[in-house]
Amino acid sequence: MSSVKKRKIGSETGAGPPVSAFAARQKLWGTKPKEAAPVEPTEEEQGEAPGAQDGLPNRPASTRKRKPLRQEDQPPSSNVAPSAERPSGSRIQQGASLPELSSDSVQDAISSQLEADATRRNVLHHSSFRPNSKNYHRRPNGQVVIKLSEGERVVILGSYGLKVNEGEISVAGATIRRHDMVSWVNAPLCHAIPVIRTTRDTVLELRPSPAAASLRDLEKLNPVFGRLWNDPTAESGASWSSRNDTFRVIFTSEDGPKHTVLKELSSPGEWNKKLAQLTAPRQSKPPRILICGPKSSGKSTFSRMLANRFVTHHVAPREDAKDIPWNEVAYLDVDPGQPEFTVPGVISLVNMSKPNLAPSFCHPAVEAGFKVVNSQAVASVSPALDPEHLVECAIDMFKLHYKPDTAKAPLVINTPGWVQGTGLDIITTLIKHTDPTEIVYMSRDGPEETVEHLKSFCGSIPFTTLPSQASEYTSRTALHYRTMQTMSYFHIKPPSVAVKYHVWDPTPLTEIPPFKVRYRGANRGIFGLLCYDYQPHPSLLAESINGMIVALVVVEEAAFRYLLPEGSSEISDIAQVESAIVTQTPEGIPFIQNPNGKAIRPELSETIGLALIRGIDADRGELQVLTPLADSVLAKFSKDGSRKLVMVAGKFDTPSWAYTEDLYRKSYGNTQSGSQEVTVADEDTDEDASEGDHEEDVGPAAREYTETPWVEMLHGNQKRSVGSRVWRVRRDLGKG
Repeated sequence: MSSVKKRKIGSETGAGPPVSAFAARQKLWGTKPKEAAPVEPTEEEQGEAPGAQDGLPNRPASTRKRKPLRQEDQPPSSNVAPSAERPSGSRIQQGASLPELSSDSVQDAISSQLEADATRRNVLHHSSFRPNSKNYHRRPNGQVVIKLSEGERVVILGSYGLKVNEGEISVAGATIRRHDMVSWVNAPLCHAIPVIRTTRDTVLELRPSPAAASLRDLEKLNPVFGRLWNDPTAESGASWSSRNDTFRVIFTSEDGPKHTVLKELSSPGEWNKKLAQLTAPRQSKPPRILICGPKSSGKSTFSRMLANRFVTHHVAPREDAKDIPWNEVAYLDVDPGQPEFTVPGVISLVNMSKPNLAPSFCHPAVEAGFKVVNSQAVASVSPALDPEHLVECAIDMFKLHYKPDTAKAPLVINTPGWVQGTGLDIITTLIKHTDPTEIVYMSRDGPEETVEHLKSFCGSIPFTTLPSQASEYTSRTALHYRTMQTMSYFHIKPPSVAVKYHVWDPTPLTEIPPFKVRYRGANRGIFGLLCYDYQPHPSLLAESINGMIVALVVVEEAAFRYLLPEGSSEISDIAQVESAIVTQTPEGIPFIQNPNGKAIRPELSETIGLALIRGIDADRGELQVLTPLADSVLAKFSKDGSRKLVMVAGKFDTPSWAYTEDLYRKSYGNTQSGSQEVTVADEDTDEDASEGDHEEDVGPAAREYTETPWVEMLHGNQKRSVGSRVWRVRRDLGKG
């Protein structure tokens, strides 16, 4: 990361080195400042000041109590404001004799000097809350209780639980009150940090996250999870945090980890106005809002805030009114590249009864308060693989599972960021079949032809354009986020009845015992393996799926008839269907023939999860499979006579992260200082360009480790053909 250039204030005008505000004022008055003796607090004041013994962060110098000045040091006529009211960073000395202020030029000089000091320090203020012994208390168990006044804001980095004891707060569109359960928040640096705001005097309890340690341990397996949280580093020091702390209150930009960019989750005024309008209680049927727009325009952020407001904005209706507030929302996610509740390559319909306050990689599987109504695998991170199948899956979820005629919950539809050509056809088809009550387009920069076409197509449906929120800096690419979400999914432990939160297993996948799925014989565990798009030759199937990700799809028997060749519709018996479409590979794997690249009918199938094929044992006729699903779930569908379990292969991202987890873990001990920070330039954030052009440093220990047969360390352009790297267009052409 390049260092920040420093310059001397006043060097351009010849004003000399910068001076304090007090010295500038004395210079204007023609007097020489006196040196004041250092003032120490009394023992009583030292006892009252919160310190490290109770876990309270040190308050700014401007809020600390000072010992009263001695009589001989008192100015004859003092108009000095109390030290608690002086801005942070002021150089006005305590106890100095100050003349009475009466000149506007003196005031201007002081203001200019204070602004120059703040600019030179480059300090950004995030939280308006300032702790003291009365409004901040840290308990021995790590819980923190803070008292907030009306209108105060708090920014917290890390993982924590929110419990409101008095009053109410708003965070990420959700309103949390004293009778609500604990809301768990995950706020990493790679996403915008949610801001906690108060609408009245509030007593807030912050609880350490019991799942934070296991989530942070994923950094040992891949540096893409590194430098995301409030972990202390060698640069920042460990005086304000420890490994046991799962969160950190950020007062200024100096409180966060060094060499990082902290971006707050902001909601423009036009967003807030539209959110209030869409979630207002009404007498009509539940609203259906479709969110569309270009890539990186804020669709997922706005959809999440809208859904959070639906499930928490409980407005008590009048006794004479029939308005009913919404306390549940259905979330239809049609974006396979950046899904909210599933793994990339899968779209879903989820019912939410509590707010979503975490990025997608922190909840790759649903937990208490969220229920997957239906999910479908499109087997690709892009809707371009099979747009018709994507639309069919979305329409099926809407008509058969959401049931618009009897639905009592609002519906939020999040669409892909493809808004031209075929992508525009996808949006218009969804509008036609879902009949939304309002459409929100998350950009005012066009494309103009797309906006005009949508307006004319919508007709009488209200159409609103909102300003986008594109991030100027990002530390992760789209491929990074998909890797984090998929990797988090395969390392998650299913929550038990007693535990209502996710826990991750940091063991490399190469050391986890796999499931053995029999694919040969009468009692085989799978009906067969089906490929979307590319159809390999049966002799190459084993090599093409070994080490790859497949979707586990439960299929009704009637769905296989749609895969029959033309002219075979008279076949009805499942045994005849199987003999007509299933062939055996040389290893004995049942391969479902699909020469036309057809997809399974969504109304006759359901995706239950993903699996990583770790190996193929041809002698025993078994597939070695890794999946976070419980063995009881797999056994249930493998023994169900009316439904069959099918593995679907397509264009999922290659799980190269799974092959190097052991190497990263071995090198983790030598790189804990933060040298493996993942930094991406702005020109590397394009989804397609980043996939083949990203190189990571695995550390010196991993370079020397050569016992892994499937991993080969390449350096630079080694084994790369000429012209294989992504070409970059220079942006500084014509500059001198």
